[in-house]
Amino acid sequence: MGTAAMNADIDRDGLRDFLLRLVGARSPATAEQPAVRVLSAELAALGFDVTLDDWGNVIGTLRFGDGPVVLVDSHLDTVEVTDPDQWSRDPWGEVAGGVVYGRGTVDMKSALAASVYGAAALPSGLRGTIVIAGTVCEELVEGPALSRVIERVRPDVVVIGEPSANRLMLGQRGRVEVNIEVSGRSSHSAYPEAGVNAAEVMADVMTAVRDLEFPRHPDLGPAMIALTNLKSEPYPNVSVLPDRCTATYDRRTVLGESAADVLEPLRELGERVTRKAGARIAVELARSSFTTWTGIEVTTESFAPAWCIAATEWPAAAVIREFDAAGLDARPGYYQFCTNGSASAGRHGIPTLGFGPGDPGRAHTTDERIDLDDLYLGAHGYAVLLRALLTAESEMSAPEQL
Repeated sequence: MGTAAMNADIDRDGLRDFLLRLVGARSPATAEQPAVRVLSAELAALGFDVTLDDWGNVIGTLRFGDGPVVLVDSHLDTVEVTDPDQWSRDPWGEVAGGVVYGRGTVDMKSALAASVYGAAALPSGLRGTIVIAGTVCEELVEGPALSRVIERVRPDVVVIGEPSANRLMLGQRGRVEVNIEVSGRSSHSAYPEAGVNAAEVMADVMTAVRDLEFPRHPDLGPAMIALTNLKSEPYPNVSVLPDRCTATYDRRTVLGESAADVLEPLRELGERVTRKAGARIAVELARSSFTTWTGIEVTTESFAPAWCIAATEWPAAAVIREFDAAGLDARPGYYQFCTNGSASAGRHGIPTLGFGPGDPGRAHTTDERIDLDDLYLGAHGYAVLLRALLTAESEMSAPEQL
């Protein structure tokens, strides 16, 4: 089916209006219920069976018959709008000059809207099941909410709807949050020799961390580390050496790196530095704790593995072929940021792709926005992608050789 014909099947007015209602339904992490209501109603109106799980994730199911189960995941939560007065347009949804403005237009309510309307435009006669998931709390930690859906749905393939400028994404680096705590000994600052200044020892640790070397993946790029937080205690204080200092690092991983691969080099380095200074050190994975909008209390380690899929194997090969035939950009790429794919591919080993409209560089920004043409192309792309996966059942047991 050609590009023009497939585009004609997309209800553009319905798609635009749905996106505006999603953007207008404010849904910061742990408070996604307004967007849950909007998504649930739209899915039901378009013929999906709709359920909610205990975390408040929306699960919409469209069955075409026996065949592969394709799960499309888009997170419902957004970052906050810290200062609405800095926006030139309404941060809760406004159309001007062919552009939709508003928080979540890029990250990632446009992908959610496009996937729903792309699925609704599919012709009859296909085989398989499409599941659209609107997941919660991804902005707090990548993966756990999608894992809940996966345990219920048991998909054969997962599509992550993060913005990709309507290009197919085949992987991403992972993300690990690490806490390093140095314990010293306090003393009066007039007698520093009587204590062990935890902040000064931490400075030596941070300097040593800069010299660590990390692996590189040919497609995902280099592993890396960045300091994100630093705190000494007691704080504030007067005339007292800090006896504790905690640093938080964001460590980006490549394929195959485990939590131990991240922690052990930092522990060895830290113990060498702190032993010399007479201090102690602890290096641990950070933990994320939150309560979902349904009241479920969650505590989880902040470890999201890297993942990557070969362009020559199913399901990537099938989608690339159909994108090329439909006149879409068939050049695959890789996300530069972390996604819920860390759960589906990194933890569960499920073949995973990424696709979504929108410029990733506009996510989380003031005047976040998406061109309507980009949105419509995204819905068309989802229709092509889903049709390729639903009609590629025979390739599941024998990956295509190109």
